[in-house]
Amino acid sequence: MSIIEQPFSSPLCIRGFRRLIGGQVLSDLANWLDFIALSTLIIYTWGYGSAAIAALSICMGLPWVIIGPLSSVRIARLPGRHVLVVCDLLRAGIVFGMIWAPSLNVLLTLVFLKMSISAVFDPVRQGAIKGLVEPGLLAKSISLSQLSVNSSKVLAPIAGGTLIGWFGAESAFIVGASFYAFSALLLCGLPQWGVPEETNQRQKKDLREAWNHITCRPLLKSGILYTAASFFLIFLYDGLFIILTKAAGLTEGQFGLLLGSVGMGSVIGALCAGQWRGWEKDPLSRMTLAGMTSGLLLAFVGLKAWGTLPGTLWFWVVLCVLIGLCSAQTAVAFGYILQTETTDDTVGPVSALANALQTVSMLIAPILGAMAVPLITLGGVFLSAGTLMCGLALLYRLIYMGCK
Repeated sequence: MSIIEQPFSSPLCIRGFRRLIGGQVLSDLANWLDFIALSTLIIYTWGYGSAAIAALSICMGLPWVIIGPLSSVRIARLPGRHVLVVCDLLRAGIVFGMIWAPSLNVLLTLVFLKMSISAVFDPVRQGAIKGLVEPGLLAKSISLSQLSVNSSKVLAPIAGGTLIGWFGAESAFIVGASFYAFSALLLCGLPQWGVPEETNQRQKKDLREAWNHITCRPLLKSGILYTAASFFLIFLYDGLFIILTKAAGLTEGQFGLLLGSVGMGSVIGALCAGQWRGWEKDPLSRMTLAGMTSGLLLAFVGLKAWGTLPGTLWFWVVLCVLIGLCSAQTAVAFGYILQTETTDDTVGPVSALANALQTVSMLIAPILGAMAVPLITLGGVFLSAGTLMCGLALLYRLIYMGCK
């Protein structure tokens, strides 16, 4: 049977990848449980506003700029399995410690520490996919990896909202810490991967070489820059979404339902991207098309927040499903570019640099979004972000298509 004829789930026949994706599922669930617990604790329980959410976004993003690129080269010389296991164990301990955080400052410090470890974890995970899976199965493997991320967006927010409603935010932290610990246990069985140690020492890949690799690959460079610009626009409004739901009179459980709806759309998008693979011939075009569609949907969210459009909770649910579907199309296509445009040696450093460039744009955006709320209202922030995203995707698409 040829690789093209193999089913969507064929990478799961590889034992190492099966363990990797199992650990990722648990980690992804923990990540989203943390997010909803932190958001509801800060907004609903402690009563903070947009400035606190902006501070949370910065603490979540800053480690990807500082820690990720600096650690990617050094960490690449260590056994990848050991790095993943230690990272999960450390995250389990930190999340468990969030239960006793007495103030916002202490909580944000713990968030920063946890995200610093995640910034080390992710490039190693990217390298594991490339090291454990043959090239012909990369697209399916990336789609399965993205499916894990997106499925957790469905399950974790709904489960987290229910847990928090019944038992308080502490329960979500306990479950999240347990998931990280079980993920570490599962990843203990991973095989080692990568190039031989003597080759690694001889080549001495560093961040400068990774940057040179990016600049020499037009598709890779275009994908990274477009994704970084898109992340800036996303984080203009992302942290404000929970404030929007509270202002609309929605409860914590309904906020979880909306996040779960985004996840449901993302699952559908990832499944479609893995099953119908015509986008592999031109992944950047798929990314920009999804960006234009997502921008239009965000503009509708802004109009609804202004009261221009009628609608109920289900109006928000449908919009969130469609937004999630578009985001998955972008994420899978970019993951494919990242994997196919790098080598075994450069995938870790390039992934870390890509994360850093994306996160630099994310650090300023939450502050600007919070400052814009008093000036143009919450609805205005969403409408502006959607309009800019649509314009960016259209402009990028025209420029890219003109250079082909």
